[in-house]
Amino acid sequence: MKIAIVGFGFMGEMHAQVYQALPGVELAALVDINITGAKEKLASLGFNIPVYATLCELLAECDVQAIDICSPTGQHIELAVEAAAAGKHLFIEKPLAFDTDGCAQIESAIQKAGVFAQVGHCIRFWPEYMALQRTIESGEIGALKSLSLTRRSARPGSGNPQHWVNNETLSGGAAFDMHVHDTDFVLHLFGLPKSVFSSTTQGMSGPDHIFTHYKYDDVVVQAEGGWDYPQNYRFCMAFEAVFADGVLAYNSNADVTLVLTRKDKETEVVRVEQPGPKESGTSSGNISALGGYFNELEYFTNCLKANKAPKIATIAQASDTIRVLCAELESARSGNFNAL
Repeated sequence: MKIAIVGFGFMGEMHAQVYQALPGVELAALVDINITGAKEKLASLGFNIPVYATLCELLAECDVQAIDICSPTGQHIELAVEAAAAGKHLFIEKPLAFDTDGCAQIESAIQKAGVFAQVGHCIRFWPEYMALQRTIESGEIGALKSLSLTRRSARPGSGNPQHWVNNETLSGGAAFDMHVHDTDFVLHLFGLPKSVFSSTTQGMSGPDHIFTHYKYDDVVVQAEGGWDYPQNYRFCMAFEAVFADGVLAYNSNADVTLVLTRKDKETEVVRVEQPGPKESGTSSGNISALGGYFNELEYFTNCLKANKAPKIATIAQASDTIRVLCAELESARSGNFNAL
């Protein structure tokens, strides 16, 4: 199976290494505006493949089955429509688009072309978060009472004001580029909330930090995330799930990252399998392990091999995530609960 990546920043590099490790999958070509820089990074990872300046050029000269879009969010609609029209299956990085109208344009193009698609909501595939889902579904420590999720980082782009993530019109700020992970995972676990209530702090890229309460009948859920931390702040993602008979807690920076504390028992370490290469071959970005990225792309390519549409992280699910995230930002602007 031959795949091409569009955009070779941090996420494109991570995906390239996953394809390198997946049996029966070949990264056949790349699209990036910085052809020289892309070729240098490819060579450092052991690739010798063509690099094109545009998707149009790649589609004219290279035969691939799927296109993996890792470009800035504002380019997703145009690229997805073009690739779908060419009959290519699609993996599209999150967030899918900046609003539900943009999501609908992508979904319409995919349906018209009859191709398969998946969105890069990798937390659905992250081993520790999958362990949380299994614990909720099994009921082994009782019913879930509350869940809090956090995602914190120094500003991406090494604080460079000219980096695209620091332009709200290109990235949507921390809410769209970072917090969207946890919004999506909340929907993955519980479906659409009845309403959301949010507050934000503002900075050079718009909403630099967002705090949200999601209203459900039988569980309390909150999430917060931002990139308004000093440059030497170490990226951290975490959750704390309080059940009737115990607590499951995860912190990516802890010496022991995932622990379970049951009633009247000592805290125990929860071990999860980290699939694929254990470390990235590049120093860019805030995550070194390929585990969640490996899981999602293995699932995507296995679906294509079986000629089946992905059922996890679908276009429709990603569109619901954008709908909720937009409601969060509207709540922050109005100061009111925003019903879904």
